[in-house]
Order: sequence, then structure tokens, then C-alpha cells
Amino acid sequence: MVPSRRFGLVRRLEFSRRGFIRRWLTVVLWAVASAGVASINIASADEPAAPAAAPSSTPAAVEPAAAPPVTPAARLDHLSVEPAAVALGAADERVQLVVTAYSSDGSMTDMTHKVEYCPADAKVARVDDGMVIPSGDGGVEIEVRATDPADGHQLTVRVPVKVQGYGVVRAVDFANDVEPILSKFGCNSGGCHGKASGQNGFKLSLMGADTALDYDALVKQGHGRRVFPAAPDRSLLLTKPTGQCVHGGGRRFDVDSQAYRLLRRWVEQGMPLGKPDSPTVVRIEAVPAERIMHRISDQQLRVVATLSDGTTKDVTAEAEYRSQQPDLVTVDADGRATTQDTVGEGTVMVRYRGMVEIARLTVPFGRQVPADAYSHFQPKNYVDTLVLAKWQKLGIAPSERATDAEFLRRAYLDAIGTLPTPAEVQAYLADPDPDRRGHLVDQLLARNEYASFWAGKWGDLLRNKRRGEEAKRSTYAFAAWIRDAFQQNMPYDQFVRAILTAQGNVSDSPAVNWYREVRNVTHQVNDTAQLFLGTRIQCANCHHHPYERWSQDDYWGFAAFFARVGRKAGDTNEDQMIFVRKDGGVNQPNTKQAMLPKGLGSEAQKYVRGEDPREYLVDWMVKPDNPFFSQSIANRMWAHFLGVGLVEAVDDMRTTNPASNPELLEAMAKDLVEHHFDLKHLIRAIMTSEVYALSSLPTQYNAKDRRNYARYFPKRMPAEVLCDAVDTVCGVSEKFSGFPQGTRAIDLPDEAVNSYFLDVFGRSRRDSPCECERSYAPNLAQVLHLLNSPELQQKLQDPHGRAAGLIAAKKSPEEMVTELYMAGFGRLPQPAELGDAASSLRSAKDPKAGLTDLMWVMLNSKEFLFNH
Repeated sequence: MVPSRRFGLVRRLEFSRRGFIRRWLTVVLWAVASAGVASINIASADEPAAPAAAPSSTPAAVEPAAAPPVTPAARLDHLSVEPAAVALGAADERVQLVVTAYSSDGSMTDMTHKVEYCPADAKVARVDDGMVIPSGDGGVEIEVRATDPADGHQLTVRVPVKVQGYGVVRAVDFANDVEPILSKFGCNSGGCHGKASGQNGFKLSLMGADTALDYDALVKQGHGRRVFPAAPDRSLLLTKPTGQCVHGGGRRFDVDSQAYRLLRRWVEQGMPLGKPDSPTVVRIEAVPAERIMHRISDQQLRVVATLSDGTTKDVTAEAEYRSQQPDLVTVDADGRATTQDTVGEGTVMVRYRGMVEIARLTVPFGRQVPADAYSHFQPKNYVDTLVLAKWQKLGIAPSERATDAEFLRRAYLDAIGTLPTPAEVQAYLADPDPDRRGHLVDQLLARNEYASFWAGKWGDLLRNKRRGEEAKRSTYAFAAWIRDAFQQNMPYDQFVRAILTAQGNVSDSPAVNWYREVRNVTHQVNDTAQLFLGTRIQCANCHHHPYERWSQDDYWGFAAFFARVGRKAGDTNEDQMIFVRKDGGVNQPNTKQAMLPKGLGSEAQKYVRGEDPREYLVDWMVKPDNPFFSQSIANRMWAHFLGVGLVEAVDDMRTTNPASNPELLEAMAKDLVEHHFDLKHLIRAIMTSEVYALSSLPTQYNAKDRRNYARYFPKRMPAEVLCDAVDTVCGVSEKFSGFPQGTRAIDLPDEAVNSYFLDVFGRSRRDSPCECERSYAPNLAQVLHLLNSPELQQKLQDPHGRAAGLIAAKKSPEEMVTELYMAGFGRLPQPAELGDAASSLRSAKDPKAGLTDLMWVMLNSKEFLFNH
């Protein structure tokens, strides 16, 4: 049947009173025209499917939860002040107070900028909007007063303050005093003097990563014209940022500001660099680190730096602040965060002297979720317990449990990339065993398709890419090795060790093929960190990482693990041999210092001549207390099965990109370590959880959720899985050039196998270790291919295909429809669907044409194209 006639069939079925199209059909062409094919929305049997939307978006058919009833305001119970006592020294020291009101209902409200501060003696200390400023030596109490808006009663708390050494003029330290000012006001940012080429001939290190370079640039370059000790106020360092002379960066601070006074004193003192043994910052802390808030409310942050000599310093005024979700929370230069008129979790990044930390600010989705909204959710393992705790904290509730048919198809596609057969669907739906879902997971993990499916996924990540026909043998050998590893359930730590420490040639050790794509030290560092540690450290190659604590020393210390990797050429490129040299090292590009191997955040390691430093690298990676390795693979696995990572993107795990449920991520990582990096054990824990078994249909209690897994997020089938699924429904197999008939797409060893279908549906080109190499974005070529490609028409009409087989078996229309539904959707048709489809088949003049038309409609439906 030509496409126009098929659209007629679609219209007849769609507009029948309870047509089965109302249950699942929106032809892909219409979906793209309205909202793309990025997701699926399964409507009820009585209503047409809503337009496609992003998997995590709120479907039009779901109304948001009604606003909770207005209740009387909770009464303020008591005040708390952080810190409880203040000690100050020099006149330029400051301490930020954070005042919290605790209410009778247990909630907390920031009152820092709403209370009255009454120091007993202003000659010792005063308070400016919560910031304690010394005025002279002595001791004093500051009374903090708040009035309860509910009933007018007053709460007070007293904060003792001691000032000692007020009159002492200390020497300004360039690294600890001047550099923070340059960072605070953006002078050394990537958009100003910190960029690679500098700005107008003046270049600083990015975010103050190189103190010596910055000192030289300010004091010595340009004949010292930027500072003028004889008349400090005339220094360009002060006149430009205060707008007293032309400055491309505009006005950054005022003449009467603390920053101006400190920089002026530094120039006046003769621009001291500071003592070599001056304490350095080893960590910072944001207070509060986590807080549940209301919409449109404030939270003052306090930042405390711990120095290498064990002392602490309040650096609230000097720290930098940036909201990671500005649509949810904003933050000003003084650390005052404000939530917007929306709900969810937001993070504020705090940065000071190369250290970063975050504060998590949460606005719950609703506080009036009834208890029975959780009654159907019965936790089965630690995954469920930890996710449930997060739901209750955020005021969201889970969707209903997915049906057995939904779970069956979902589990098959997620675990082995294969649709269940009609016989498997019938057997599963008829199984009376209450634990049939758990048994199904065990069966799937034991099947051969498990190894094929996951070998293809890791072939993408490991960049097993064929470059010319001469590399065919090595590419195929590496693919086979990966598949064998998953077939044998090789522990993940052993899998990674075999790749990173590989040596020899591809005949002896197929894993050396990884080194063919990551040919130099920087590629080896970048791919190892991103793929196996979930950390993107590429930035630290040239400068300090802008959103992490990694410096160039960290990067090149990590690079030293690969410094002894050598290559020997063979007759062809694929015969090259990887070996370990007896000596070798790397130097930090800026300091020229020879670097010892050093894991991220760990101590440098010494090793003897002739040893392979890569063994030390893997030893460090697989330690139980390593904060990267086990969490990275746990997050990657979770993202595969649940559609969204606990950390998203999955290979961008950093302090400033925290997990949505850090307790769950830590628990999965610990579970994996305790079970000796058994990936099947981790998969089983995820797939047998009730969280994984939830329906994809949102409810009024989770419609706005994006990151907390209160429902299953539908996702489009990967290109190879979709190709095989089409073949399964049609009852034929794609013939891939150079491979025997019956080879499935998930069995292909690399990306070079010619297939227009796989290309158009976004298979990975294997040019990087990023999951983003695989495209799920919809495009018109996909729509047209499914609608009218000759290849699809041939599969539908194949004389040995499913349609021909059903006709030859003389099955009734009802039997044909039932088999097609089980083959394509993994479920039985509903009575209305069965009746309308069977009626359409009976009325067809050509039974085979009618059957292929029905199959064509199914293959173009969202229910088929998506895993839901």
C-alpha cells in the first residue's frame, strides 16, 4: 500500500470511537511537526496521545498539584547564630554572622538581614548587615533581636566578640590577600586578563593559579607602571578598577571599599610578595552546606577557609559566588542567595584561592503530600530506601508501579537491547510467581545478548574505531575481547586494569588497541579521567580548572603515570607494539618541574626503575576509599537504566556538579566495592528496585520532577537496538556487508560497518569517550526513512517475513493482531484495540497488504520507538 493509503488507514483507526490508535499512535511525521520525537507520552485508551515532549517534561494531560491549603504561620521558637562567638584581630578582618530562626513546625528561616544587631560597645565592634567589623581592642556582646511576624513576640541571642591586635598593621601577603581580590572582581577571569592572550597587553594567570606570574605582571612588567609606591592612589591597579581612568572592564569597586584599602596598603608597603612559609588554603567550607527553603526567600552564606597551619579565616567577603541553576536560585557578590518562584534543588558554587565548595539550597515541590501517596511503594533494597527518603524530603511522590508487560519490554531493552518474542511475552505474563521480575532480571543477565549489547556500548566509550582496512583485524579483536569480558562477567576493576596496563601487540593483548586511538599522554590522561573517573580535567592541562580544585600540577602528575608508555612500529599500523620503557617522565609546562605520578587529590608516588607506573595508577583507582572510580561507574550504570544520571552529564562529576542523591551514589559505589566490582550485581540491584519498576506516567505529585526518579523517564531506542527491533517485528534480518546473514546490529564490532539506518539514527562515531557521541536528536531523515524507505518496504513485504508467515499459517485477524502487539509492544492488545485492528484486517481487499499496513503503522508509533 502506498503511503497515502496508509495515512487513510491511520485516520480510520484513529477516529473510530475507541480506536486502538488512541492508545498509542502518533505517526512520527506528525510528532516531529508538533514537538519532535524526543520522548513518548502514553495516553489513556479513551484519549488521543498528547504531543511529544522531552522525557522529563510535564505532559499536557497532567495538571500540577493543587496548592496546599493555607495554614497559620508557624511560631518562631528560637534563634541560632553561626558562629556562636567571634574573635577578630587586625582592622581589616571581618566575620559574617548567619542568623537562623527555628519555627515550631521544625522549619528554618534565614534572618541574617531581618534582625537587629545591638553591640554593647560600638568602640569595640559594629555590625554592618550581618558582617562583624572590629573598631578597637576589647570584648563586647552583640545582642541579636528578631520579632516574630506571627504574634509579635521577640527573640534574642547574644554573641560574644573579642578583638585583639586591632592597631597592628600587618604586612599584606600577595597570594592570600591580593590574589583573592583579583579573582573576586573578575580581573583574572577568562573573559578579562586571565584569558590566554591577556587583555590590552596585561596578562594574569587564570583565577590566580600562578602567583609568581601574577606578581611579575603587576610589579615588574610594563616598567612597573601599574603600581606607584610613592603615590599609591595614582597606581593603575587602583585608578582603573575604580573608574578614575579609562578601563575596558569598567568600574569594579569603589574608593571607599575594603578591596581598595587593602590594595592601597599593599602598594604603600612596597608590594611585598609574602613569606615563602606563609600558610596556604587547604580547604574551604560553605555554611550552611545544605538548607531547605521557601520560594522567594534569602539565605546568607558564610565561607570559612582552613589554612595549612591549622588556623581558620572567615573569607565570606573575599570569596566568589556563582549559581549553578540561576532559574532556581540567584546569588550576589556578598554570598546572599535568593530562591525564585519555582521549586527544585539549586547549588551555589563558592570559590576561593583555587578551592571550590557548594551550598545546596532546596525548595520542596510540596509540603502537603498525603501519606497514602507512598503506600503503593514498598522498598525492596537500599536503592528504594534512599530514593524514598529523598522524595519525602522534597515533597514528591512516586507514580504507580509499571505493568508486567511494561516492565518486561523495558527490562529486555535496557539489559540486552533486544525485544522479547511473542512466546516470551506470553510465558512471562502467564507466570504466577510473585518474584517473576527478579527471575526475569537473572535470566536476562545470563543471555548471550547481554554481552553483545554491553560490548557495543563499551566499544563506543573505548573508541574502538577502524581507521582503514588495515586496522580491521585489531578492531575486531578488541571488540571480541570486550565481548568476552562481559560474557565472563569480568570484574570491572580487572577490566579497567587490563586496558590501562595493556602491552604487547593486538595478537597477544587485544586491549592495546585502546592505545591506538589515545596516542599521546594528554589523550591518555583525558580519556582515563573522563571515562574511568567521571572527571573532565582537560582544562587543567593549561591552567587551573575553573570549576574544580585541579591545577596544572595535578594534571601533569596524573600524566606521569603514562610517561613510560612506548611504541614500536610493526609491518602495519595494527601490528604496533605497546611496551614500557625503563625510564621516562613528564615536566610541568610552566614550572618545567619533573612530575612524579600522582592520583587526583592524593600524594605523589615514587617507583623504581623498570616498573610500570600504570600499575600504580590502577592500584590507586580501585582503592575502596577512592572517591572517583566506583562512583563513576555506578553513576554511569544508573544513568543507563533510569535515563538520567545522579550526576549529569555522567562524565562530569565535580564538586560544583553534585549528585542529585549523593547518599544513593555513595551506597551504590560501596555496594559495588563490597561485591568485588561485579557489574551484574550492581545491575541486579538497580533493576530489581521498585524505583526502576515505576510507571512512566507522571502524577500530580511528581509532574515537575526532573532529577529524582519518581517515575521512569522514557527514552528512544539506540540506533542498533531500533534496527534489530524493526527486524524482529518484520521477521527478517538486516544483511550487513561482510557479515553472515542473521548478524544483528548489536553484534557489530565497530562503527565502520556500512548502514544508512544506523547512521541516520545517530550511532556513535567513536571519536571521543563521551556518551554524547551517540545522538538521540530527532531529524527529518529519520521520519522519512521510517515512512517510506525502500528497505523498510522490502522488510514488510518479504516473502519469508512475519506478514507472509501469518498469512500462510491461516491465523485469524485477532491472532495476527495479538502476535504483532506482543512482537512490537511486548503486550497484549486491549479489547478495543483488538476489535478495531481485526476489523480493519477483515475489510482489507488484500490480506497481506492490510497486515503490512498495520505493521507499518506500528513501526511509526511512539510506543514502538521508545522504551517506556
